[in-house]
Amino acid sequence: MRRLSYATRGTTLIELLVGMFVALIVLGVALQLTLLARARYQRITDEALIEDRGTQALELLTTALQQAGWVTDTPATRGIRQWPDAKAPPSIQGADSCTPREAENLECGSGGIRSSDAVLVRFAGRNVPTTSPQRADNSISDCSGYGVTEQVQGGDADLRPGYMLLYLSKASDGEPQLMCRSRRHQSGQPLTNAWTSNGMVRGVETMQLLYSVGTADGSTITTLSARAIPPDQWRRVQAVHIALVVRGDYIDPASTGKSVPTLTLFPRLRQPEGANAQDLGFTPTQPQRRRALFTATVRLRNPLACEVDVC
Repeated sequence: MRRLSYATRGTTLIELLVGMFVALIVLGVALQLTLLARARYQRITDEALIEDRGTQALELLTTALQQAGWVTDTPATRGIRQWPDAKAPPSIQGADSCTPREAENLECGSGGIRSSDAVLVRFAGRNVPTTSPQRADNSISDCSGYGVTEQVQGGDADLRPGYMLLYLSKASDGEPQLMCRSRRHQSGQPLTNAWTSNGMVRGVETMQLLYSVGTADGSTITTLSARAIPPDQWRRVQAVHIALVVRGDYIDPASTGKSVPTLTLFPRLRQPEGANAQDLGFTPTQPQRRRALFTATVRLRNPLACEVDVC
């Protein structure tokens, strides 16, 4: 029998085991790098999602608050700008720890999600001249994207037919979200005593609002919570302070087993009158989720009381 040369021999058992061991090491390193890349990708995606949600929520609130009390200076249905009288509902009205009932007005049915607040703003729009029935020129819109007219046909005498009611509610999967309620439309026309509620931004865990209210002569400005503002003082609101806590969708493995401290919602404001612990701080119930605090101060730019022109 002829003996095989060294080049034609097979591998020994020891060589095979060594090769398998090296391959397992390489595979383990590759798997670890893949998991690290996946975790980093999820973190970056989650942080971008939180930033996008927070920016979108602040933009929606800012737009609504800056439209509060607006009445067109070039009305198509009357010869002169006219403001709501003193008996009309205020152009801005808030409520602490409120989930609104199904209504056009701000009527709290129960406590808000994580003691979240609600705010209602009223405003007018502008009509396209010489059209019948009246049609909005879409310069002012509500949260449903519909243009707001100067006045609802067949409605009451309120000169602010548009409104936006902002609050928190839970989606069908239990995720908290920022909601916006506005007037319902049919065939492009606003309806009376009919509304629609839309989920605008998911992941908003809490929304807290404080209000800067001035005196009659404007010499003193006080920061108050909604519960501390008398009904006749809502027309003296000059600015709204907003604090939102927004969370992402992914679980943060690094936060497992760690306690999350209470977030200070308004670190730059002194102790507001009428505010409680829920208004000023937030303790997350799901510490494994990433979240961020978003704050803003919106100064109202439209008169909220009948002080100019014709009432």
